[in-house]
Amino acid sequence: MKRLLCALVLTFTGAAQAAAPALPGLGAELDKTSVSGLSSGAFMTSQFFVAYSDIMVGAGVIAGGPYLCAMSYPSNTFLQNATTTCMNPLTASTAPPAEHLLTLAKGYASKGEIADLGNLKNDRLYVFSGKSDKVVSTLVVNQTVAFYKAAGVPDDAIRYDTSVNAGHAIVTDAPKDTSCDVTAPPFINDCDFEQSTRIIEQIYPGSKGPAATEPKAVAFDQREFIKSSNTSMSDTAYYYAPKACLEGKHCPVHVVLHGCLQGEKVIGDKYYNGTGYNQMADANDIIMLYPQVQPSQLSPFNPQGCWDFWGYSSPDSTTPDFYSRNAPQIKAIYQMVERLASAPTNTSEVGQ
Repeated sequence: MKRLLCALVLTFTGAAQAAAPALPGLGAELDKTSVSGLSSGAFMTSQFFVAYSDIMVGAGVIAGGPYLCAMSYPSNTFLQNATTTCMNPLTASTAPPAEHLLTLAKGYASKGEIADLGNLKNDRLYVFSGKSDKVVSTLVVNQTVAFYKAAGVPDDAIRYDTSVNAGHAIVTDAPKDTSCDVTAPPFINDCDFEQSTRIIEQIYPGSKGPAATEPKAVAFDQREFIKSSNTSMSDTAYYYAPKACLEGKHCPVHVVLHGCLQGEKVIGDKYYNGTGYNQMADANDIIMLYPQVQPSQLSPFNPQGCWDFWGYSSPDSTTPDFYSRNAPQIKAIYQMVERLASAPTNTSEVGQ
């Protein structure tokens, strides 16, 4: 019995020692935060972007619908809207109704559940829909652009690209990745350009091209930011901070949100180390933050490891909150950004 107890203690101790370190404070520029994502990460991009528009300067939406998309038609459940209206509506008339969703958003802003929508007018957007994307159709992505234009984002602040024969994927310039027009795991496609470069250049005008480096993101313990048992968020997430940002420079933060079946538990480091964001970080002194979601089969039911844009993470399933500042996933991501913006901690042992 004593040997068994000792073995259990040693196992527990080893597991504790193996936990990733805490996310450090780096004195980041909170009011220059931005966010981008693919698919469910793109839907979450709009949710995080709109909810916290008071700290945002821009967003990149790859194959994603407008804010509050799952509320498009009251006759449907949120899940029905998410899996039909927000994916592949039959006609433009059954696509997400941008004006209606903006009206809902104004109501949430008036109640203080999200930031003032007037903040969006000074922001910059990159929006993308692949010509071969049959998962989230261009009919849906069109309404993302319509929503932001109706909210006051100027036309010249939006770069909307529908010209590339891409499948449902984030785009790279890497021959090792999936062919451009294919939709298949890991949903990272070679279309002869780096989408991360275009996103950062659009959001931060004057940005330099990617550095000729091979930077690797650093693990941190994501558990301290998770305040609900239903988030489907992983224990570990990642960030990358260039040397200057570790040594006292006040750098902006760009949040990168993977899509379904793209978290580390499914594809390893391909998203946070293989999509070019870290090279843009090195070239432009930007901190990259990579929150992680993983598949969950029971509570919550999230078998593909998608970000929540229809309500699975909410404790109250009758009135799910997946869109406001208090939504479990949105709040967790904000607190990560807030930590990075806090007073610098000792980064002498932080890996690169």
